[in-house]
Amino acid sequence: MRWAIGLRTRLRLSAAGWIFLLVFVAFLPALALRDFTPDNELRYLSIADEAISSGSVFCFTNHGAIYADKPPLYLWITMLGRLLFGNNCMFFLGLFSLVPMLLVGKIMNDWVRPYLSPQARRCALLMLFTCGYFPFLGLTLRMDMLMTLFIVLALREIYRMTTSSVTTRQNALLGVYLFAGLFTKGPLGVLIPLLATILFLLWQRRLGSFFRIWGLATWSVLIGGCMLWWGAVYLEWGNADYLNNLLFHQTIDRASQAFTHARPWWYYIVAMWYVMAPWSLMFAWLMIRRHHAVVSSAIRRILFATFAVTLISLSCFSSKLQVYLLPAIPFVVYLGALLIDDLRRSRIVRIIDRIALTLIGIIFIAGCLLPLANPHIGYGSVCREIEALHPEAVYVDSNVRRGENIDAYFTIPVTVVNSSDPDFQQPANTVLILKGEKGKKITYKYKAK
Repeated sequence: MRWAIGLRTRLRLSAAGWIFLLVFVAFLPALALRDFTPDNELRYLSIADEAISSGSVFCFTNHGAIYADKPPLYLWITMLGRLLFGNNCMFFLGLFSLVPMLLVGKIMNDWVRPYLSPQARRCALLMLFTCGYFPFLGLTLRMDMLMTLFIVLALREIYRMTTSSVTTRQNALLGVYLFAGLFTKGPLGVLIPLLATILFLLWQRRLGSFFRIWGLATWSVLIGGCMLWWGAVYLEWGNADYLNNLLFHQTIDRASQAFTHARPWWYYIVAMWYVMAPWSLMFAWLMIRRHHAVVSSAIRRILFATFAVTLISLSCFSSKLQVYLLPAIPFVVYLGALLIDDLRRSRIVRIIDRIALTLIGIIFIAGCLLPLANPHIGYGSVCREIEALHPEAVYVDSNVRRGENIDAYFTIPVTVVNSSDPDFQQPANTVLILKGEKGKKITYKYKAK
């Protein structure tokens, strides 16, 4: 009996602690049972395998073509998983989205603790973990959630420096967070904190303190890190081609005249309604109902400033995707929680809690059922069947979506071909992978000896 009492004592968690534990458990089935998606996840795996084979560390290629679209950090994580487990482990890689998601919630929850009641903090956490694309990207192998974590850390440090004396250590720590965000996803990791700082200080009528916050140590860490990174890129590639692609083609060209994901300026004004569903209408109602309170204090101003500069700056860029709005979500959610707390209506909180807990339960059930959907999600089940045949090589038809990255599943040669070409003849003891009906599933043809 004594051990049971001791166990119960050790498991005495706060309301926030129970929410973190509940969300972690609810999301685990999806990480353990889901297949890789062809569009991005399989491409990252293929790039990592190619980098390991070639011995590349800072310069990456996708089947020989320069891939400077993403900085190295997330690809290093993918490479580490391959080296540790000998294969591409979904559970390991998924932790680098799920754990940052939980950390964002923990940091935001601790940050606003002095300004929110316990009930409102609990409500905010539940809303955050069920807010549209936020849980979705917590289960997706992308670097966006990791970048969002570093942005949240940077903004919290900036806020601290506006409410107390600034030390060189704080300046340097801010520089570390900024460089980590840049090294994870790209310029947004620096641009969002920079613009949010300027807008916030303007509201506070303290713009003169900008270089006290973004001090010499901040810029030294940020610029020094960039110089080391870019210098390593130049030395590894041997000329400036990769560096030019990284610094200009993937930034200036993509922002001004997108070669991919081109959208009109108003794209995010529409997208934010479903990116933040099911809470978007409630946030809009709260901001209208309590418009005079949205920027009535310093904490509300920095939350709203971060949301505003994220939305406006992203709208100015030519290349647009819904997932780019991810860094704005934690700030909108906690601003909404502050406005809910103003109303002092416990009934609203109870209703929101029940809806959020229901959604978390749905995520858990859906994760358990994912093996049934995997043949429609990725190519893993078909590739495992093919591997059991022990073919000497695999051919992939050019019509298969992202078929070139199927090589991540195999140790045997994989070649993309046009199977409709009359000159193509499938050799013996090989497999030809073909596009399935309506492009939802793939099929294969095995030619025996």
